[in-house]
Amino acid sequence: MTQIKSAILFGALSAALAAAPAHTFQTSDQQFPPLEAITLQFETDAALVVSAAEFGGALLADLQTRFEWEGISGNGWRWGVELGLHAQKDSAREGFANRVGRGLVADRSLATGRYTGGNPESHDRAFAASAANLFLKTGWGDWRLGLTPGAAAFETRIMPTASAYMRLDGGPLTPNYGAAIRTLNAGSGLGPTLVYSTPRIIGLRASASFTAETSYCGIDLCRTQEGGAGVPSGELNSVFEAGISFDRTLREWGQIQLGVNALRADPAATRFTRDYTAIGLQARWSGDQLSAGVSTLWADNAVSNGAYTAIMMAIRYDEGPWSFGAEWARSDDDLVLERQTAAQLTASRFLGDQFSVTFGLQNIATEFFDLGMLVTDNSARNGTGAFLELAFRN
Repeated sequence: MTQIKSAILFGALSAALAAAPAHTFQTSDQQFPPLEAITLQFETDAALVVSAAEFGGALLADLQTRFEWEGISGNGWRWGVELGLHAQKDSAREGFANRVGRGLVADRSLATGRYTGGNPESHDRAFAASAANLFLKTGWGDWRLGLTPGAAAFETRIMPTASAYMRLDGGPLTPNYGAAIRTLNAGSGLGPTLVYSTPRIIGLRASASFTAETSYCGIDLCRTQEGGAGVPSGELNSVFEAGISFDRTLREWGQIQLGVNALRADPAATRFTRDYTAIGLQARWSGDQLSAGVSTLWADNAVSNGAYTAIMMAIRYDEGPWSFGAEWARSDDDLVLERQTAAQLTASRFLGDQFSVTFGLQNIATEFFDLGMLVTDNSARNGTGAFLELAFRN
């Protein structure tokens, strides 16, 4: 897996990241003439999840660290570097993808990376860089260059879920019985990307990005070069993305967030006969205690009659340190012939400012249509499961 390559490239930085202080200090003109201040930030998020279902239980873990060095010049420009590392013990998958089933032929969905045929992913532990980019923030907009999500992901509005890691829609952790539904428009993955974002004016902001190729493999976002055993590669080239978001708090109506994004790319594998296009839409409303949202994704999978469609709806109610959430999601992938419908109920409590504990119930129904008797993998994605999540954020 390409996570091993990232461990070699970025492992030498981990000691420095662990020792980095989280504070701001003023510099003298003699030391850094162009700078008025330097900011160093070091953040760590971690989670431990215990899940159980009629198909067996799982113990999952996630650890993410992020380091940011930012210099502030006399004219107000902010520039620096962002580095992130990600370690995880999850169900066996590479990025979001694992095997749908053996099917009649080997094939791969460009929208999710999930595939039929080939050999199933066998690694349940992974380590990779989650960010490595340079940034520049000016009054005319922000630039970012390096390993970073593209404009479509940047302008996506986050849905109001009560669970930090166990989510129906592209959750960072997924037990073997879990849903595999994604409404995030993540075609560029974490490939080397150039992103530009305008300032937010009257609630509106626009972003555009270009990614030359997407062969870098992170943990949650991965587009590998090799398909293996006849499975087409999920790699994309010349990825163009654009997105617009609206975020405004109105005195009488609460906070309103809207997002629309689009992507066009050239698939690397000859299996895909045309350009890959995908469109994402999100809407979210938040009041004093109640929040609700809906997120959708449509992608053509670069073939005729192979579209992927997904929708997710979520609602959350906050009462003091408690949060109660409900989610419903559905996806249809006409290329790998998989349909999923899932629902989740969660109750979460904050323990201080950094810890939370969440209990959840999930129901997942999966249908592998038109694949006949050859489907043998992931058929356990049906039924009810429960999980307990312990999360730390700093």
